[in-house]
Amino acid sequence: MTEREVVVKSNAGVHARPAMMIVREAMKYPCEVKLIKDNIEADCKSIMSVLGLAIISGTKLIVRADGEGESNVVESIVAMIENNFRSNEESA
Repeated sequence: MTEREVVVKSNAGVHARPAMMIVREAMKYPCEVKLIKDNIEADCKSIMSVLGLAIISGTKLIVRADGEGESNVVESIVAMIENNFRSNEESA
C-alpha cells in the first residue's frame, strides 16, 4: 500500500472537471485507489464517490492505492492536485 497526504490549493476545490480528471487517471491502473478526507473514503474510480467528499480549497486529503501500479497512481494524482488540475498546455 502506498499513500501520500496532499492539500487542495485550487480555489474551486474539486468540482466536476477535476473529479473527472482524478477518475480518468485512477482508471488507468488495475489497483484500488482511494481519496480519504476526514476518515471518509472515496473510490477514485467513481465520479460520484469523489464528488461526494465535497472537497474545498484547503482540504487535506490522503491519496491511497493498493495493488499493481500503486506508487505511480498515487504520485500522479498528488501531482495533479498540487498543480491545481492544470493540464500541461495550461501550465505552459
